[in-house]
Amino acid sequence: MGMIDNEVVFCEAQAVTDHTQDTPSTNTYDSGGATLGDAGQTGEHLWVQARCSTTATSSGSATVQAVLQDSADNITFADVVAGKAIAYASVTAGTDLLRVQPPPGMRRYWQIAWRIGVADLTAGKFDAFVTESLQRNVAQASGFTVS
Repeated sequence: MGMIDNEVVFCEAQAVTDHTQDTPSTNTYDSGGATLGDAGQTGEHLWVQARCSTTATSSGSATVQAVLQDSADNITFADVVAGKAIAYASVTAGTDLLRVQPPPGMRRYWQIAWRIGVADLTAGKFDAFVTESLQRNVAQASGFTVS
């Protein structure tokens, strides 16, 4: 994974539990222009990645979904790309909920909406960021022997 500038981090270890409404990411990304136009305009291959950092739990049948949203005014956001709604039991640390290149025509401000369905989560934390290289490593349990 390449370096991630703090300015392109939507959230880090954000706790999300409420299933009655979308929870916006802690931060909003300002792309600096009225519309992004072609997502490849910068010469970079940008990616938006949203993932679970702490395993989700629920006392019901909760689902978890990450949704990339955009806005012209940083107030009213609309869905652009939605990841799959995943049953909470499959949302463990390291699970990708959304991994997408921003489509052409994105408006200036971006955020991730965490959409919890059916029932509240009782635990679970999430990260989301813009990057030019995908994070693919999965944390493994420590403890090995060198002979």
